[in-house]
Amino acid sequence: MADPQKEKERITAELMDTRTALSDQALLVHQNLDVGRRLSDSLRSHSWGWISMAAIFGWLLSRLPARTKKIYIHTQDSKKTKIRSMGLLGHMWKGVWSIARPVITAYLTKRIAAKALGRG
Repeated sequence: MADPQKEKERITAELMDTRTALSDQALLVHQNLDVGRRLSDSLRSHSWGWISMAAIFGWLLSRLPARTKKIYIHTQDSKKTKIRSMGLLGHMWKGVWSIARPVITAYLTKRIAAKALGRG
């Protein structure tokens, strides 16, 4: 029968080797997928190609037609047809709001002034 201590050391050594191999593979994958570094290296080594492509792309963009905006002019007749009647409830709300708005404004102004002076 194998000694448990030697078996434990063997498993620990295998685990260490596996971790080292996995770390090396992860580093290799990280280097292969580093797009920023690859782009930077490509810009340094092929700068004239990148400049030429950028100039061609800019020239192509300059050849695109300008966007035209459509302007719609509404006559007075079209505005009259879009206005809906407010009805009795709408007229009542308009009257109540015309009275309540100055009251609310005065109240809030008084509260804000009191807070600003330190009395509230």
